[in-house]
Amino acid sequence: MSINIAYSAWALLLCPLVGAIYAFTLYYKDKRISDTPLWMRWLLAGLRFVLVSLLVFLVLSPLIRSTKNTTEKPIIIIAQDNSASIAMGKDSAMYKHDLPGKWNALVNELSSKYDVRVMSFGERTKDSMSYRYDEKETDISSLFQELTQRYYDKNLGAIILSSDGIYNKGYNPVYAARQFNCSIFTIALGDTTVKVDAIVTKVENNSTAFLGNTFPLLVTLDATKLQGKSSTLTVSELDGKNEAVLFTKSISIGSNYFHQNIPVQLNATSPGLKHYIVKLAVIQGEENITNNRKDVYIRVLDQKQKVLILSNPHPDAAAIAECINASEGFEAQSFIPDKFTGQLNKYSLVILNQLPSAAKPLSDIIKNIHTLGIPVLYILGNETDIAAYNRLSEGFKVYSQGDNSSDAEAALAKDFSLFTLSDDSRSYFSQLPALSSPFGGYVSSPSLSILCYQKIQSVTTNYPLIAFNLSGSEKSCTIAGEGIFRWKLKDYADHKNNHFFDELINKMVEYLAVKDDKSFFRIHAPNSFREDEPVEIDADLYNPSYQLVNDPEVSMVITNSDNKNFSFTFSRTSNAYHLNAGQLQAGIYQYSAQVKQGNQVYTAKGEFTVIPVQVEATNTVADHQLLYQLAKEHNGAMLFTNQIEELPKLLDKKEDIKPVIYTHTSYSPLIDLKWVFFLLLIIAGAEWFIRKWNGTY
Repeated sequence: MSINIAYSAWALLLCPLVGAIYAFTLYYKDKRISDTPLWMRWLLAGLRFVLVSLLVFLVLSPLIRSTKNTTEKPIIIIAQDNSASIAMGKDSAMYKHDLPGKWNALVNELSSKYDVRVMSFGERTKDSMSYRYDEKETDISSLFQELTQRYYDKNLGAIILSSDGIYNKGYNPVYAARQFNCSIFTIALGDTTVKVDAIVTKVENNSTAFLGNTFPLLVTLDATKLQGKSSTLTVSELDGKNEAVLFTKSISIGSNYFHQNIPVQLNATSPGLKHYIVKLAVIQGEENITNNRKDVYIRVLDQKQKVLILSNPHPDAAAIAECINASEGFEAQSFIPDKFTGQLNKYSLVILNQLPSAAKPLSDIIKNIHTLGIPVLYILGNETDIAAYNRLSEGFKVYSQGDNSSDAEAALAKDFSLFTLSDDSRSYFSQLPALSSPFGGYVSSPSLSILCYQKIQSVTTNYPLIAFNLSGSEKSCTIAGEGIFRWKLKDYADHKNNHFFDELINKMVEYLAVKDDKSFFRIHAPNSFREDEPVEIDADLYNPSYQLVNDPEVSMVITNSDNKNFSFTFSRTSNAYHLNAGQLQAGIYQYSAQVKQGNQVYTAKGEFTVIPVQVEATNTVADHQLLYQLAKEHNGAMLFTNQIEELPKLLDKKEDIKPVIYTHTSYSPLIDLKWVFFLLLIIAGAEWFIRKWNGTY
């Protein structure tokens, strides 16, 4: 601890000098104390000298510099695999009953020297140890990504990974772990013995088919230790309790490591959700028969809606077309504007990329689009004729300044209500790269609904970046910027998929292309959910003036294929309704929702599928080689469950696993210390008391 002042050291001489002058002036010729003993006068003068000197010193604003050391223990992560494959081996009882005790004992032993954090993982990570082994998938790479985000620049000493090494989601954990400099120890679970097993490994199929067409399934079969045996592959359709066989094929297994792809063609004979069962007959000696079957759900549609894209070759148009063609109910057809000679009336939506332009005004086509009432999605860019676009009155006008552009990031609007995006998508807008938007002023009309605003140089403007306009019964949307294909690339770079981009484009296309629903009560439910995700459904209720209201209670009954009913009540959002029904078992479900508004009762019905997640049963042979490689590359060791007690000694031998001492220096005003106040009070009080005692006051 030390004292610092902001002034020169010479300023300290003022303190005793002012104190001496003040004391001398006060007591030198004070006749009231002339009769007091000399020593007492010197004492009083001394007290006044000290008091004034200290006060002058405090006027110089002295600061106390204090240094404090804090010690951060090394962080030890213990991550337990909670996926279903762990419990499918012969040691499942030990993993459920004995392993928790071993980990609790280890945590208690390590906690005295280390900061121990426990986690479990499967399809997602959790901040607790779980031994239920009920996760439907295993994603070890996401565990490492989570640890990177949490413990970046922390004193991470070691990671202890308890797993069978099987992963069926994400990418190779060996690559994901290479961002760590700490030691990794692995605890090998599971059984590496190759079992007698016949497996329906995978069924590749489209999620939709169209009435009257044939559609393919590609069935992948594997078998181990069954050379010379035979089985039968069947594909059947389940309709209620009735199962009709549609395809049969005999399978002869020619080796102990058998692999075969079998194409299957099925006919779409009626619309609706269809449940197909792909099954391989059980062969004597199989230990695991769960993986002999796959359930497939396919929605048969009457027809696809067509979307016309007019554009010169451009990555924005290509990215949007690819997304639309991968969707269930829409098909994109792209043309260079000069080459299009088709009929506009067969399209549900027209996308004009950087059109109209000076070279291609498309006056006749745009006039016909408006005459037919076809919704339009405009994408503005460097080639767009802004003056021509302004004349179309699509909800806002751009008063551009030359051909300049500005980099505009997306700032999500809080009050957008035309459709709902997932929470993950809403939070991701802030991470998207900027679009190249026309530079100038933007004037919006009241009919405009803005999905996201332009954020220019960290300033969120009121300029629309993506906005929807409703003029009478005509719907349109404008993306006021070029380069949306970069959003797709960014999405894949961050998530290894295009879920955000696909959801955004599909929701925009669905809103624009789908015919307006004039009903007062509407249910918004996806066609399908995964078995491991919650079933979430939205609902809207309108009053006779078509204003959103949510005063009445909305109830829903969901019925499974066994005619078992599940009753739910929607919760209210700002002006609509939302239901989280939790996770449901795989199957086809019908729902019926009801609400009473005034004397009128509204109902809405529909159906959806819950798709099974069966990957954990497909491969149950532990991959200890992967665990060994992880440990070897990070200076750790692979151990088995009977060696967990050796971990403390192994950690103690690691010279790089040490506490880190941080030094914190702080400055605080000396006058803030309470003892300084009491010291001044004592000095002033002592002087007053002595003078009062001698009658000089």
